[in-house]
Amino acid sequence: MSSRRIRIDLAYDGTDFEGFQLQPRGRTVQGVVEAVLERLAGGRPVRLRAASRTDSGVHARKQVVDGRIETSLDDHALERGLEALLPRDVSAVRVATVPDSFHSMHHAIAKTYRFRMDLSRHGDPLIARYAVHHRGRFDPELVERGLRLLVGRRDFTGFADSRCRVRERVRCLDRAEWAPLEDAGGCFVFRADGFLTYMVRNMVGTLLEIGRGKRAVEAIAEILETRDRRLAAATAPARGLCLWDVEYASDGPVDAPTVRH
Repeated sequence: MSSRRIRIDLAYDGTDFEGFQLQPRGRTVQGVVEAVLERLAGGRPVRLRAASRTDSGVHARKQVVDGRIETSLDDHALERGLEALLPRDVSAVRVATVPDSFHSMHHAIAKTYRFRMDLSRHGDPLIARYAVHHRGRFDPELVERGLRLLVGRRDFTGFADSRCRVRERVRCLDRAEWAPLEDAGGCFVFRADGFLTYMVRNMVGTLLEIGRGKRAVEAIAEILETRDRRLAAATAPARGLCLWDVEYASDGPVDAPTVRH
């Protein structure tokens, strides 16, 4: 029986999880998936590392994890086993053996997040787990002006949470857009080479205030220049956020993802 490194592409509804990463207490995506892999590996433990440590309540359409496993099952059998044993709010979309040098976080070249908004009058209960209901004014022209100021290689300290422990705060944000959807709502789309803790949710919170007319568009430039988190708005709720895509050079050319309902 041989040991090998596998990559798993996961999708999950983050509502009932305390985030991806293992916690002393509470249900986590990592804990659930590792428990199933251990069972498939005949009781031998498997430890995973992820492209992104999504927070409590945050969803994923494509989260990439990797880890070493000792098993006689091939990739297809592992994928079928995960499909059979994982709970309904987690899905293993793909399982593949990768070189032992592969690292899901360090080798990612870009990540895309979507933040979904419900702009309907009363709020749609059918999307309430995955969208933030926004009451009142929302001016897409003001929002788009604010989004344009975010694009580029910048220090995003002003949009990072105080718990962020990363020293290097410069990120290249090459896509920041507002995309209307068919259900009286839309989503923010952000693509970058990496994101800081709460960065997307803090940007969205500030953009929503700009869209309400409560904050000037120029506030974005001031926050970036001063790197002062106190100048940004409150953090937007987690339920609207979804890790939409993680890209790797080894996967070949990848176009920016198309926003779909």
